Amino acid sequence: MDHEPNVAVFYTIWSYKPGAGRDLILTTVNYIKSNKPSINRFITLSPTTEMARRFHLKNGAVVFRDNQETVNYEYVI
Repeated sequence: MDHEPNVAVFYTIWSYKPGAGRDLILTTVNYIKSNKPSINRFITLSPTTEMARRFHLKNGAVVFRDNQETVNYEYVI
């Protein structure tokens, strides 16, 4: 590669324990920021479900792109 990547993509986040999904995202973002400082964008590849929408919007993400079968949310950190 000619350059360092600047985007991390979360494929899926799921937990049965309330609040654990949020902790997983934030802990992972903090880890990546500490170990890969070139990464400054955090995007999800999420299903087009209302549950996913509520989860991401409630946890500080914005809709980055609506696709036919997925939605990309971006965590602006």
